[in-house]
Amino acid sequence: MDYSSMSLSFGIVRRRIQSLVVEALVDLGLTYAEISLLLMLYDREGCNQEDMTALLHVDKAALTRVIKKLETKGFLCRKQDALDRRLKRLYLTDEGKKHESRIKENVNKIIIYLSEGYTQKEAYFFENCLHDMAQKLGRATASDIFGEGRDR
Repeated sequence: MDYSSMSLSFGIVRRRIQSLVVEALVDLGLTYAEISLLLMLYDREGCNQEDMTALLHVDKAALTRVIKKLETKGFLCRKQDALDRRLKRLYLTDEGKKHESRIKENVNKIIIYLSEGYTQKEAYFFENCLHDMAQKLGRATASDIFGEGRDR
C-alpha cells in the first residue's frame, strides 16, 4: 500500500471539498470553518463551546474566533447557561436557520458526486471507514501513533 499517495489523496479530497462548499455558498460570505460549525450546530444546537472544541478537534481560541465571526454575521448567538453561568451555549439565529437546507444540500451534492461509480454497499462501507478513522484519530495521541520517545 502506498501510504504517501493515500495521505496526499486525503489532503486533496479535503481541500477540494472545502473549496467547492465555499464556492457554492459564496453569496453567504462564509468560510469553510464557519460552515463546518453551522453544520455541527444544525444537529447540536444549544451545545457549549467546550463540546464543539472536542467534536471538531480544534483549539478553543480558533473556535472562539469562528463563533465571533458567525455572531457578527448574524448566524448564531451565545447565551449563558442557566445552571452554570461560566458556560456559553451556542444557538442559531433565524438567519442561521434560514440557510440550513441549502448548506446541507450543497454538501450532499458533493458526497453524491463522489459516490458515483460505486455501489451503494461500497459507498456505505467507505462512509463507515471514514467515520471510524475520524473517531480513531480523534481519540489518538501522538504517543499512540508514534510511540513513546520515538523520533517524530
